[in-house]
Amino acid sequence: MQIADALRLAIQHLNAGRDAEASELCARILEVQPSNPVANALTARAARRAGDPGRARSHVDTALAAAPDYLPARTLDAQLAEDDASVAAAECAYRRLLTLEPASWSAWYDYGNLRQARAEDPAGSLAPYRRALALAPAEDKPAMNLATAALKLADSSAALAACEGVLARQPSHVRANALAATCLYDMGRTAEADRLVGWGSLTRTYELPLPAGYPDLAAFNRALAAAVRGHPGRRDDWDPTKRAIRGGALVTDVLKHDDPAIRAFSAALAVVLDRYVKDLPDPAGDPEHPHLRAIPSGYALDAWGNILGDGGHQSGHIHNLGWLSGVYYVEMPPAVQDDDPERAGWIEFNRPGYGIPDTGRATVRTLRPEAGVLALFPSYVWHRTVPFAGGGERISIAFDLHPR
Repeated sequence: MQIADALRLAIQHLNAGRDAEASELCARILEVQPSNPVANALTARAARRAGDPGRARSHVDTALAAAPDYLPARTLDAQLAEDDASVAAAECAYRRLLTLEPASWSAWYDYGNLRQARAEDPAGSLAPYRRALALAPAEDKPAMNLATAALKLADSSAALAACEGVLARQPSHVRANALAATCLYDMGRTAEADRLVGWGSLTRTYELPLPAGYPDLAAFNRALAAAVRGHPGRRDDWDPTKRAIRGGALVTDVLKHDDPAIRAFSAALAVVLDRYVKDLPDPAGDPEHPHLRAIPSGYALDAWGNILGDGGHQSGHIHNLGWLSGVYYVEMPPAVQDDDPERAGWIEFNRPGYGIPDTGRATVRTLRPEAGVLALFPSYVWHRTVPFAGGGERISIAFDLHPR
């Protein structure tokens, strides 16, 4: 690929939120042309979005040294300076506030968030979070952010203690269970973490029952794929800070569309969800399990569609508002194959997201998506998808089951 073509593709990746792919292309360019101002500016842009201002600053400086009047680099230079100034100003403001209101747990919590997120200083966030918890022991937000910061600092014991404080009050708390599972894996307590995930019993797959009026699932999926692609709730512009999807299109409220295939899917999904609940292990056999002890007597459903193309994927995440989450696979690209050692387009479980380091100690499970199959799992189970290339689209419908 020519450098100009590679740069155009990198810009497309970056504009679509595929920062990793853009950075990889730029890295190849910089191996050949280390001072290339465009590649350096694009890399800086991706680094700034990833919360790495030091790396962003290095590439901006290189770009400006090579092309002092290159406008994108000049813009980034100003943005990075503003970022630094804004954090410093916010720091001063919080210190003044905490002097005036030292008993405000929310002020200490917000100050901890400033240190952890904007200043990228998880170590500096620990004391504010602990002060917030001392003032408001029943608040789960500072405990959860304390646990996240501790995991970033490889202090799994402190993170688990923060999670256990929340779980003592709210045994089915989604984020606390997700972070606790990561802590347990990191501490070598694999059997306890695997119990939470429940691979094969709580985390399992089903084939969708064939809806009436369709000769087979392949025909039904073709109709459903067309309905998802043409859905009035389709959005090709979405906020990557609020969604795990990277690249592609999002379809909001996918079930709220008067289309025969979508109506048929909704009815078939209800059958599978009822079957899942009946197939669960007897809660009496493990009465303290957070998923089993919270089996709902009634539920509401929130569903959305994901349309991914080359390089598109879902970053590691959990579903904070659900009891059970899942995904139905409507259409898969040619790259999704059984014998692929890279598992392109597959779904992966148990590797943490949200900036939490992967220590490599988790029991990572993978599943090859297959059109016509549903994967169901407790909402606190970490999951992500592996990017794919080679054309085609990966169309799925994801959903959360919320207890009424």
